[in-house]
Amino acid sequence: MKKLFTIFSVLLLSAAMLQAQTVNEIIENYLENIGGAEAWKEVKSTRMTGKTMTQMGAFPATVSGMMPNKQLIEIDIQGKNFIQAFDGETAWMLNPFMGGAPEKAPQEMADEMAKNKFQDEFIDWEEKGSKISLEGKKEIEGTETFEVKLVTEDGEEKFYYFDTENYVPIMTKAFASTGEMEGKAVEIYLSDYQEVDGLMIPFSIEQKMDGQSLMQMTADTIEINPEGLTADNFAYPTEDEEKEEEKKEDVKKIKKDKKAKKAQDQ
Repeated sequence: MKKLFTIFSVLLLSAAMLQAQTVNEIIENYLENIGGAEAWKEVKSTRMTGKTMTQMGAFPATVSGMMPNKQLIEIDIQGKNFIQAFDGETAWMLNPFMGGAPEKAPQEMADEMAKNKFQDEFIDWEEKGSKISLEGKKEIEGTETFEVKLVTEDGEEKFYYFDTENYVPIMTKAFASTGEMEGKAVEIYLSDYQEVDGLMIPFSIEQKMDGQSLMQMTADTIEINPEGLTADNFAYPTEDEEKEEEKKEDVKKIKKDKKAKKAQDQ
């Protein structure tokens, strides 16, 4: 009986080691295929320019990111600039159709955005205190994938679905932890991988919940460490900056009114 227990324990240990080796190989292949971990460590910021498709239609958009978790989304809606941003501490937005002044977002939104780290979570994942496991294989929209579970140091769970041929994720899944959507799965679909400065990056990103598309971004260009992009671009505007923006909007309105009056007189 003791011998049987020993054999059983060895088999369990071997299976665990095999799984650990397999999931490590998946991540190693993934990082190698997207350009290498060391090359990605040199990336401090990015800027994606293209179009976003929402329930309201398609609009020109720019999405910027910077270490460690700064985010900036700018959408041109009928000539007006809609902004959603996180400067590392404060989440804020500017809705030109709701007064046009920058406003701080609720803290729960800031907490959610703070979780979106700029650097790939699989780079030095052990040093970051994360744990990974291979959950098996799963078919995603007709493509066979490896389902890899990542648990961060804070206990947040995420699932990545790696194409078994190319070892790149075609979908990720996380769960909303606050607000009305708490507990619901948020799926992000990644496709159209292209090479940019030796790095492989998805040019198409779609966010879904309950099978419904919430947002889709298609990039025309992606810049690595773009010139002119600094921490100031993400920062919540000061009162002086807000007043300056209001002056610019007033000038635009005056010019528009004059142009309309001139056309009417003619």
